[in-house]
Amino acid sequence: MPEPTQRATVLRFRDLTPSVRELVLGPQQRKVSFAPGQWVSLRLPIGERPPLTRAYTMSEPESLAGELVLVFDRVPHGRGSQYLYTLKTGDVLELAGPYGTFIPPEPLTKDLLLVGRYTGLVPFHCMIRALLARPPARMIILLASAPSAIEQLYHEEFTALAAAHATFRYVSLVERDEAGSVVNREQVIEALAALGGEGPDVVPMICGIRSFVRPLREYFTARGFPRRAVRVETYD
Repeated sequence: MPEPTQRATVLRFRDLTPSVRELVLGPQQRKVSFAPGQWVSLRLPIGERPPLTRAYTMSEPESLAGELVLVFDRVPHGRGSQYLYTLKTGDVLELAGPYGTFIPPEPLTKDLLLVGRYTGLVPFHCMIRALLARPPARMIILLASAPSAIEQLYHEEFTALAAAHATFRYVSLVERDEAGSVVNREQVIEALAALGGEGPDVVPMICGIRSFVRPLREYFTARGFPRRAVRVETYD
């Protein structure tokens, strides 16, 4: 049986960084109810055998208006992202979903350690916004890695949230700074160790490209975490 789909209208868009865009869609037939961390499938009318199917995660929790806020980076030669960058207000897309199991525990009985790279921060942005709406008793710790200072997603917002909420801590790493120095994998792991997220009262969640996620999962499993206890999501 084919997956149920519906049409959605492009309501607005904005650039979050020079290479990352936020796209707001309004489903036409029915509201999409989702958990923070889930994604929808867009059916794009392009490619050799249309539609071209691509997955995009919601960056904002559910709203009363039912809008879906998606965020994606402009991938060089990426057919999906290149097409999405051509969309205008009022254009229509086909979507299905939501899908995915990359969601935080409910209730939150342990500290939540979120580790994301670049647009891997999108599901975490949704989770953090939802969790801080009803401040949890446990800590939420976010370690974010960006390819450059100008491509730091949500940096100002996360900084402000950390200042306003005692249960939220934010640490940011820039992979390549203005001087050209590069953050390597060992430095990310050192930052993780400094955060103290190695005990049994922590739920690790990691999101990013495979080359970022896999070594970090190994870091946690080497410290006694069952493999399934380390929640991961990759997008390449």
